[in-house]
Amino acid sequence: MPIAINIKDIKDGQNVLQTRGGAMSTKMVYGNDCNMMIAVRGPGYHSVPHTHDAEQINYVVEGEVWVFIENDGFLMKSGDLCRIPRNAVHWAWNRGEGDVTLIEVHAPVCDPLVRKNAVGLYFDHEVADLSTAVNTVRTGLDVDADEIEARVLGLTREEHAAEIEKGG
Repeated sequence: MPIAINIKDIKDGQNVLQTRGGAMSTKMVYGNDCNMMIAVRGPGYHSVPHTHDAEQINYVVEGEVWVFIENDGFLMKSGDLCRIPRNAVHWAWNRGEGDVTLIEVHAPVCDPLVRKNAVGLYFDHEVADLSTAVNTVRTGLDVDADEIEARVLGLTREEHAAEIEKGG
């Protein structure tokens, strides 16, 4: 494994989250204590609520995306940053017509072994120590994402359901 790599030399990964729509491609690097992921979410991308025992910092490089954390949400646009606290229920929805590109950093590292083509950045003499890597929890969460999204977006439940149905 290299200590440094060019983004062009990292193969596209795959989305490990369950989604309600859309697609995402990723490029991920990691060390023992954190990871960084470049994520491109296409129009209609809509993840399901999830948590992980890692703090997350997001930076929007290009495009815009709605980010929901716990019982609130906000629109992030190019140049915006946000922090998602450890174990906070969160999800994202690209309601726009173009891709959104984000840089995401997680600490501690979200388990890279479940993400296709993630690249560890280590010296040749180092041994990767992923003993503190965390998993993503996708089930058993007590959150009504539809209610939160409708409220934050100013939609009735019926309008929200119609937007979900059409793949928006």
